[in-house]
Amino acid sequence: MSSIRFISAALLALSFGLMMAPANSQAPGSSAKPERHPDWATPMPHVSNLHQVTPVLYRSAMLDRADVAQLQSLGVKTVISLRSFHSDTEVLKDSGIRTVRIPINTWAIRDRHVIEAMRSIRAAEEQGPVLLHCLHGADRTGMMTAMYRMLYQGWPREKAIDELKNGGYGYHAVWRNIEKYLKRVDVEAIRAQIDQEKP
Repeated sequence: MSSIRFISAALLALSFGLMMAPANSQAPGSSAKPERHPDWATPMPHVSNLHQVTPVLYRSAMLDRADVAQLQSLGVKTVISLRSFHSDTEVLKDSGIRTVRIPINTWAIRDRHVIEAMRSIRAAEEQGPVLLHCLHGADRTGMMTAMYRMLYQGWPREKAIDELKNGGYGYHAVWRNIEKYLKRVDVEAIRAQIDQEKP
């Protein structure tokens, strides 16, 4: 019986110690959650998963009518959608915001999609701020943002992939093809094709 009483007393002391520990205490050797990297896109309110990538490029999830006023207040002139089966035409009707659609299936992203998306973004930026989105604003949008970072901001691919996966956009790791593409893509070859005149 004494051993049982000893074990019970030890468990009681451990429970009491855990209850009395400060709420923000950490186990030895653990570290606090790292601060958000200052180079990653800046979170913004209202529109779902809305982030500012550059002064003239935003990214988000799918849009609805309630988002239009926010986009207008940001001065967005063009919305580029990567969704395969849905258009923003009705959502943005009479808003003064131009729509561009580049249908892409998440599981089948090819060089031609990247080239078309980058050309569309760069052309639209000449008219004013641009919003790029897909359904969740995480996977297709994240991949195109990573390509934009590498092509136009000189980011190394490791840094662009890190933002894609850890930037808080909701990236779904099931889409392994996206990370594989970013790891093997020939950035300079893509840049050369983007810069070529379209036939």
